[in-house]
Amino acid sequence: MDEIRFNTPSIIKLGSFAGKIKYCLIDTFCIPLLKIFQLKIKHVNHQLMVVANDDFDDILLQNLIWEYFNQRLVPENYHIFHRNDITMDNRLENLLIIPNNMIYLPIKSSLLTSFYWNILSNLPVDMDEVDYHNSVVSESSLYECHHAPCTHLLINEQFKCLQCNKIKYCSQMCRMMDADVHSIFCNPTSRK
Repeated sequence: MDEIRFNTPSIIKLGSFAGKIKYCLIDTFCIPLLKIFQLKIKHVNHQLMVVANDDFDDILLQNLIWEYFNQRLVPENYHIFHRNDITMDNRLENLLIIPNNMIYLPIKSSLLTSFYWNILSNLPVDMDEVDYHNSVVSESSLYECHHAPCTHLLINEQFKCLQCNKIKYCSQMCRMMDADVHSIFCNPTSRK
């Protein structure tokens, strides 16, 4: 695999979890892994993570991709970190191996983050998402901020859409940044 560097990302719809429909980005060269592993979302250490399951074990997708590309296991006392802190963005260029005792501050407002956001915002309207937003969102105590690039997983709601009072955000800033996108699905008449 030495000749492969970074290539075209593929978008995989994983379904809904914690109040948001989730999409995963992976490099196209990782697609053969999907013949062996089923992807699912799991709550791990206060974050939503993508895990690959082969009917026996769950393995974090970022570890699987790193090991697949590098042809070796993640060394003990190391872990794979998402550079942009978006755990659904599992492109190789977004993965970084660091020692367990090292603190890494993610790149929050970078080209990596905007790349993920640009991909999601340019997807065609998904009727599942329209149906999801028009139905009553379950009253789960666990949710992820609705603003697509935000990965904050919170226990209790901080901010809701002021029109429909259903969609949840971690901050006023995320609510404001998501306003144009959410306005497509917002249904003020269904206010609780």
